[in-house]
Amino acid sequence: MTAQFVSTRLAEDHDLSTFDSGQATLDDWLRSMAQRACVSGTARVYVWTPEGEQKVVAYFALTPTLVNRDEDGVPSGAAGGVSRIPGYLIRRLALDRSFQGQGFGAELLYDAVSKAVAAAEVGGGRLIVVDAIDDAAAQFYRKYAFTPVRNTPRRLVMKIATARNALGIG
Repeated sequence: MTAQFVSTRLAEDHDLSTFDSGQATLDDWLRSMAQRACVSGTARVYVWTPEGEQKVVAYFALTPTLVNRDEDGVPSGAAGGVSRIPGYLIRRLALDRSFQGQGFGAELLYDAVSKAVAAAEVGGGRLIVVDAIDDAAAQFYRKYAFTPVRNTPRRLVMKIATARNALGIG
């Protein structure tokens, strides 16, 4: 991650008021549901803030998930011979408009994937899963080795082993 930003778990004193990713559903979730998800334990939300500030410029949410191989149409190589595949869902991933188009999206995804791999080291898991909000987001994830599943075109997966190798910790 760039030294320009600090990646940390969402806290009550983070300033979410000016965050604008260009996707109202992502912005609204951050303001209205992210803190609740953290408190209830349904997700861990990580935010990026400029060094020494509390203003959020990016975020992602990570949660454990279970993927049904047949229902989702997960390729057999990704399934590892099991029908219900444990993994981690990057539930939300968004970058403020003022930082889009500068390579920070890839760094944010790297941060999210790194945390998913670290979680898998502790708790197991075979896949990292994303549900792209639109076709442009799906294309973004495909660029970074996520592959779509057969039955849900905007659901994409990456094996934890692939992520480990990409991160150089294989």
